[in-house]
Amino acid sequence: MNDTFTAYDPATLPAPVVAYLDAHDEKRYADVAALFAPGATVLDDGKTYKGIEAIRAWSEKSSAEYTYTSTRIGQRTADGSRVTVRVRLDGNFPGGTVVLRYRFTLRAGLIGDLAIEV
Repeated sequence: MNDTFTAYDPATLPAPVVAYLDAHDEKRYADVAALFAPGATVLDDGKTYKGIEAIRAWSEKSSAEYTYTSTRIGQRTADGSRVTVRVRLDGNFPGGTVVLRYRFTLRAGLIGDLAIEV
């Protein structure tokens, strides 16, 4: 597995990826959900959320659970449809700091799958 990341540069990423990160940070849950393809899945914290409504509910819950700031620190693109963005979270959750990988798979200009992992 390639573990090389370049500095975060939104100008070089697909628009749905940047739009998702912005909408999630700004707690615009309807906008988050609208970026996903029908039948899309999100894998986060060992749980899978499938479909637009489940993803919207997950987005609201995950953002409300803790207070945190996020800093986008790196990225890599495997091809035009697979993108990973590294995001550092600092907040009031156990441990206080974590670097997560947001692995996006795009389908037809929308997010088909998103896996969030350490």
